[in-house]
Amino acid sequence: MGNGSTLQEINLSSTKSDIETLHVDDDRALVEMVATFLERESSQITVTTETSAESGLQILEEKEIDCIISDYDMPGLNGLEFLERVRSDHPDLPFILFTGKGDEEIASDAISAGVTDYLQKKGGTDQYTVLANRVENVVGKYRAEKEVIHGFQALETAQEGIGIIDKHGKYVYLNQAYADIYSAAPEELTGHHWEELYPEDEAQKFHEQILPELRDIGSWKGESVGVTQDGELVPEELTLTQMDTGGHVCVVRDISEKKKRERDLNHKKLFLDSALNSLDDLFYAFDSDMNYVHWNQALEEETGYTEEEMEKISPLDLFEGETKSEIEQLLSRIVDEGEQVEVEADLLTKSGETTRYEFTGSPVTNKTGQVVGVIGIGRRQPD
Repeated sequence: MGNGSTLQEINLSSTKSDIETLHVDDDRALVEMVATFLERESSQITVTTETSAESGLQILEEKEIDCIISDYDMPGLNGLEFLERVRSDHPDLPFILFTGKGDEEIASDAISAGVTDYLQKKGGTDQYTVLANRVENVVGKYRAEKEVIHGFQALETAQEGIGIIDKHGKYVYLNQAYADIYSAAPEELTGHHWEELYPEDEAQKFHEQILPELRDIGSWKGESVGVTQDGELVPEELTLTQMDTGGHVCVVRDISEKKKRERDLNHKKLFLDSALNSLDDLFYAFDSDMNYVHWNQALEEETGYTEEEMEKISPLDLFEGETKSEIEQLLSRIVDEGEQVEVEADLLTKSGETTRYEFTGSPVTNKTGQVVGVIGIGRRQPD
């Protein structure tokens, strides 16, 4: 129980429709007739003809072939010798032995050598309908198997951990990346229940909350905590997708580093907030759109605004009249020209009272030097 983008990129059905077929027979008239009938029987089939196994091997080097049809009794290399040469470089390429020889020993030898199909030549044109069907069937099966292999190769090389869990909750497949998260090998987890990879309280949460939602909606994404084979807890991000069979696909990503960065950031923020809140002066930071992004407690206490209210107001809301216009001009100089400014002005509180402060404002820039905000200090002036 994982980011579904990798699965979406894996296409398990071939989009190729043309079937490039190579027919090899030493009878020139026959191969031309077979080519005519096959292409007439099936709009998918395109036939290249050759009259020797040697020339057939040359064609294999020059173009992509989806299926070979070959006679048995030919000068030079016979059909089985041709098959053996093909199998050395193309172990799974569909190969149909189409021969007048009906000897059972030849058929047995052909099967042992790895022939895909065996068809005996007969009289009449009906045999070409059968042959065309055989070509379409063996090529369809070959392409489907190849696409599945490519799909699993993509799963195996995916950076995300990808697992498939059956309706009983047991792993029927998981890639190396998935197993690595739990300090195990794929074969050690295959056939085991997913509950073994989660603490008891986390497994209970899956049963009570996550799996019911998965069954109702068809997918679920969120964070969880797994446990490695060594007993270490692993924070993880999961995407679950329900399958028609009752099981589900799980894509999992170890977010230990992300969680560590979040903890480090929270610690730094805690120290920063503690330092800023120890100041008697007002501290403020806002972006170029005049939205507060940080401030200390002194600013809240002085203005009377709550944290929620501070997130909604503009720095200009803390001034009124001519002072507000002056502050607006100064802020424009900071944002537009990158200047550092100082000014004395009356701060307007939520209750309408004013207090004299000396304010400083400095530009905050990004890596390209663009001003993205303002940071400053307000120091109360003696009455």
